[in-house]
Amino acid sequence: MKIIKKILIPISLLIIFIAGIIIYTKNLNPKQPQVCINNTCFSIEIAETPQERQIWLMHRKHLPEKSGMLFVFEQSSPYGFWMKNTLIPLDMIWIDQDQKIIDIQQAIPCTTDPCPSYKPSWPALYVLELNSWISEKYGIKVWDNIEIIK
Repeated sequence: MKIIKKILIPISLLIIFIAGIIIYTKNLNPKQPQVCINNTCFSIEIAETPQERQIWLMHRKHLPEKSGMLFVFEQSSPYGFWMKNTLIPLDMIWIDQDQKIIDIQQAIPCTTDPCPSYKPSWPALYVLELNSWISEKYGIKVWDNIEIIK
């Protein structure tokens, strides 16, 4: 009986310890929202409020290759964007309510005042911003479907 207690107690404590680590790690790493296009997924930040949409990727010096910003609007419209205080070139990808890409434009950092505005050909409900070379590298094109995973 003493031998069973000597074995059972440390094993039980080890199991509790491992379970605690797993629970703690899951809470530290919540699932990152993603946008998937043509079997390639990008980790995204989501800008849903007017305040979040106003700041977007301003003043950032780097954007990881498979990362981006998704702007979510309340209704479809041909939303225009400019690159004021944006330091990295971007692909701007406008997406309609059916989650189809309706326009892609390459936008460069603004060096003049006023900054040029980038507008889509059609109304969009979402705008996805990725590094400027990503669309070409991953074969992303107009009329491709996207999937938003929150």
